[in-house]
Amino acid sequence: MSYPSVNKHLEAQGATLETASDAQMASAFLAAFREDLPLGMTRVDELAGKTKSTGQRAMVTLNPNSNEGKQFSRLLGAGIPRRVLELHHGVSFGFYNCCKGVAALTRDALEMTLRGQIEAQHPNCCGLLSERC
Repeated sequence: MSYPSVNKHLEAQGATLETASDAQMASAFLAAFREDLPLGMTRVDELAGKTKSTGQRAMVTLNPNSNEGKQFSRLLGAGIPRRVLELHHGVSFGFYNCCKGVAALTRDALEMTLRGQIEAQHPNCCGLLSERC
């Protein structure tokens, strides 16, 4: 997963990969996410905001073949970017399938039942994106 502008944002802080602190690297990643993946970041921000405002688990269904869905997956599909975003937003993120992203206040609150996982596999989830998804 590449974030083309991350080094530019690190250099803008007067740091290099060799000299940067963890906080500077996280800041450079966040700036790169916003520049390189703006559609995905908008959804991540909205999902985190909804979770924090309600105190409840929140989900979003995105077409995984759309630009927005691809960007969202690039942000939350890999460990380091997901961890940077979790620390930044103060929530935990996950996926229930290729088109359903989820956020919760704790990692434990992301847990899904077997029934819920089967329901998330509804055949329209990655096609028509029905209400049920």
